[in-house]
Amino acid sequence: MNRSLLIFAATALFATLGVQADETTHFTANDGTRVTVTSGQPAPDRPAPPPAFEQLDANRDGMISRNEAEAYIPLLNDYDYISFHGKRVTRAVYDQWVRTQGH
Repeated sequence: MNRSLLIFAATALFATLGVQADETTHFTANDGTRVTVTSGQPAPDRPAPPPAFEQLDANRDGMISRNEAEAYIPLLNDYDYISFHGKRVTRAVYDQWVRTQGH
């Protein structure tokens, strides 16, 4: 098995298993070209701390809608999960989400 195929297979395996291999590998292809393969995940973005519930609840109805969640992208990313595919997030659910997100 040639080296480039082996590296590709290992990278695919790590990605499938969810393993973060953070390494750089150099090799020379058959045509003499120097190849560098870097694998791993970038450092996660650290957005600002979550806003207060009242700041997101723009219409003051006591719930955060999907449109209101757009003001804080990490919340929007998790919206379907924490709203149980509903249309609103309550203060209690939002507070629990903030606590479990490590903010």
